[in-house]
Amino acid sequence: MPKPLRQFFKQLLDLREGAEERRTIIENIKDDSAFSSARFWVLVFAIGVCSVGLNINSIPVIIGAMLISPLMGPIVSMGMSLAIYDWGLMRRSFKNLLLLTAISITISTIYFALSPISNAQSELLARTSPTIFDVLIAIFGGIAGFIGISRAKHGNIIPGVAIATAIMPPLCTVGYGLATGQWNFVYGAFYLYLINCIFICLSALLVARYLKLPKREYPDAAHRKSVNRFITAIIIIITSPAIYLAFTFVEQNNFNQNAEQFISQVFEENGYVVIHRDINYSRTDSNIEVAFLAQRVTNAQIDEFTAQLADFDLVNTRLNVRQNSFALTEAEWTEALSEMRTDDEKVSALENRLEEEQQSFNSPTRLLSEAKAINPLIQNIAVGDILYGADDSENEGQTIVLLYTDKTQPPLSISQADGFKLWLQTRLNTDELLLIVSPQPTLATDIETEE
Repeated sequence: MPKPLRQFFKQLLDLREGAEERRTIIENIKDDSAFSSARFWVLVFAIGVCSVGLNINSIPVIIGAMLISPLMGPIVSMGMSLAIYDWGLMRRSFKNLLLLTAISITISTIYFALSPISNAQSELLARTSPTIFDVLIAIFGGIAGFIGISRAKHGNIIPGVAIATAIMPPLCTVGYGLATGQWNFVYGAFYLYLINCIFICLSALLVARYLKLPKREYPDAAHRKSVNRFITAIIIIITSPAIYLAFTFVEQNNFNQNAEQFISQVFEENGYVVIHRDINYSRTDSNIEVAFLAQRVTNAQIDEFTAQLADFDLVNTRLNVRQNSFALTEAEWTEALSEMRTDDEKVSALENRLEEEQQSFNSPTRLLSEAKAINPLIQNIAVGDILYGADDSENEGQTIVLLYTDKTQPPLSISQADGFKLWLQTRLNTDELLLIVSPQPTLATDIETEE
């Protein structure tokens, strides 16, 4: 390799090039880690901003809170103190970090306990399942952050690291979990916070050692070995759950992609209008639920659809087709309508739901339930339209209702049967109704009733 090119790469890869004087770097980091009234109030308002942002699901507000957060200082200082063996600075930085952490959790807990909005938004949920990818973000961000701190002109590196590593939102999520009693939020978010703190700290340690900052103490080989063992143990303990969660995350992502491909190719490409989909992944029992706009499918068709799941690598997966779109909840219908692109699609969906609601209102199951409430002797009911073999324009459009009563009990009286007929005419909104009661009503029951 030519000498000029070799010198170019040497300057390019040398982090010491353009760095501030080493003593100045140490003093700047010490100043950033110190606890003061100004940093306390900045933290209080930053936590307030971040909590509001998470509560209303506003990404710009959350980013603003991360930019003004003073939490990075003690974390970077702990990494540098390990590199230069300054145990006094290590203790002070650790104590300040604990204090800032406790303040942050307390303020966010108070906010979410008082907030009228208690449902978890997507930005809150995003902080509950850390993976190995969050470890990588913390490592890359920590290295970039310490490099920026070591320069005379920080530029936009430090703000960028604050946004990328997102130290403050997990603490606010912990506060949300404590305020609402949802411990999965507490555990997941605090684990993410630990990942960020530890690996930013270790990244700062690596860069500080590379820059050869002057050591406060010069420990012997045994002391250095014990410190390295402690750091290795921390890395293993913290990364092991993250690796497992990353594996689960990749599996879930692949499952969701395969499920969407299954819905698209099996249903949408064959003319089915899917208005609702719910994909739930589990390693042992996954579930795909769909609902169509107007199409109806038989059990045999559902079995055919289920058999195609294996073609999309959807093993241990159940397919649930919700045949009645009226059975969708109000929230599911609102979501389905919001995903429809045109007004015509929305009108068609609403008309279809109105029709199904009317059918459900006049269904035999609904009528039987109401009839039993009127008279417990009613055991079954059947409803249908009468079709005559010969032309009979006078009775055209007549509805027939078969009413079955308990055979072990006395039959209905004629007056009771007439009462049921009047109720059914009003209930079904028709005057053309033929009622057949089995067993046949008798006058004897009327006489016994009068006696």
